[in-house]
Amino acid sequence: MNSRRGFTLIELMIVVVIIGILAALAIPKFNGVTIRSREAEAGPILKQLYTLQERHRAANGEYATTFAALEGGASNMTAGKYYGFTLSSGGGAAYVACAAPLNVALGLRSFRVDQSGEVTEGTC
Repeated sequence: MNSRRGFTLIELMIVVVIIGILAALAIPKFNGVTIRSREAEAGPILKQLYTLQERHRAANGEYATTFAALEGGASNMTAGKYYGFTLSSGGGAAYVACAAPLNVALGLRSFRVDQSGEVTEGTC
């Protein structure tokens, strides 16, 4: 009786092909989830900036033109891990705050918020 144990080369090749197909499906999905999780950094910070701007306007009658003029000062709006933040003012009656990716190679989108309070995709 010739009893052999183990796998044949064909069986091993089939397993390798199946693993390759699963990897081809999973890697792009993982990259998309990674980008969305990194982009999630910008929204809450821009919403916080909107709140600080509204508080400044309620106290002073106009929007702040610099981060330093906001409650908490410039230390409130330091760069995040993936985004840098800028504030441009339209003379105290309007403003636009932007979140721009620090590393363009990551493929992240830019976001902005203005006096309407809606965070949208776009640059300053």
